Amino acid sequence: MNREAYLKNRETLMNEAQALLDAGKVDEAAKKREAIEKLDRDFEAAANEAANLNALKENKVVAPAASNFVSEEKMNQTKSNYREAFFKNLMGKELNQAEKLAFDSGTSSAGAAIPTETVEEIIIKLKEKAPLLNEITLLQVEGNVKFAVEGTVTEAQKHAENATITPDGDVLVEVSLGGYEIVKLIQVSDTVSTMSINAFESWLVDMLVESISLKITKYLITGSGTNEPQGVDKANTWNANNSVTVAKSASLTNENVLALIGLLGGGYDPNAKFLMSKKTLFTDFMPLQDKGKNDIVTREGKDYYVYGYPVMIDSGVAEHEAYLGDFKKIVGNLAETVNVKTQFDIDTNSNKYLGVAIFDSQVALGEAFVKLVKATA
Repeated sequence: MNREAYLKNRETLMNEAQALLDAGKVDEAAKKREAIEKLDRDFEAAANEAANLNALKENKVVAPAASNFVSEEKMNQTKSNYREAFFKNLMGKELNQAEKLAFDSGTSSAGAAIPTETVEEIIIKLKEKAPLLNEITLLQVEGNVKFAVEGTVTEAQKHAENATITPDGDVLVEVSLGGYEIVKLIQVSDTVSTMSINAFESWLVDMLVESISLKITKYLITGSGTNEPQGVDKANTWNANNSVTVAKSASLTNENVLALIGLLGGGYDPNAKFLMSKKTLFTDFMPLQDKGKNDIVTREGKDYYVYGYPVMIDSGVAEHEAYLGDFKKIVGNLAETVNVKTQFDIDTNSNKYLGVAIFDSQVALGEAFVKLVKATA
């Protein structure tokens, strides 16, 4: 039996078994399952023998099992059943026998685990909606975590022959991260049960990620670090050594920009980027352009640069202010990616969906950032 015939026979038996389950004929479905398992064993044995025969023909050592095709096929089928079961359960739809078994296997005292494929999709969309997650050092470790970031690095020394070498004072800064719950509750009518699985998954992920990504971004910019994640604005106590202040009634000048760049330590320069709002870029930085002398702001497609430093745009930064620094010196941890809990509200005939993410962040090295400040008085 070749692979094509095997797959065709297996699919036929699977469909028959499912039909029997749906009809409540459990004993007959069990016999079909036994037939599928026998078919799998026969095909795997034939595949192994074919591999061994080919090895002998080529005068090679006989290899162990030549193919994991059957086990992979089973694993993919289980994953597919669980995904269907997870979202049908959220939508309030009835599960068939195979889906119930798959759903029970993925459920613990903490509830049903979100499907792996959905987690991957959430991470992709989170980073699209919260681009700063791409810029920081982002971990995905369950529970509390400690992470070391390279701090002060001293230059190498000249060594005299046979002289004792003394270790330099290079420093690793340890960052300890916990976890804060970031939640979003959506309430929608029971008509979601009429949606397809794929459409429902896409809608739910978009709705939850949109709000949660905005909150994470806000923390990464202005988070205090006290009972919440810490952001770049709390990297330092801003003063004349690490910031440039523009008077309340004054406009930004080229000299201000150059002074700000000059404050950033050279060791952080290679990875340095600006972070500002779109309005600040266009109302404060763009008017500094002097085509006759220089191009302070340049553009490549939709990307902007100030004196060659990439500009990241986010409306969460206060107008007329900006940060410049190495954002890899901010460490964040998604201890739990967006998970979903559900409850039916009988009073309103609606479903409630609660998206929960566990996140924390901390600025490891305040000296890696400088700030453009707009005076308020």
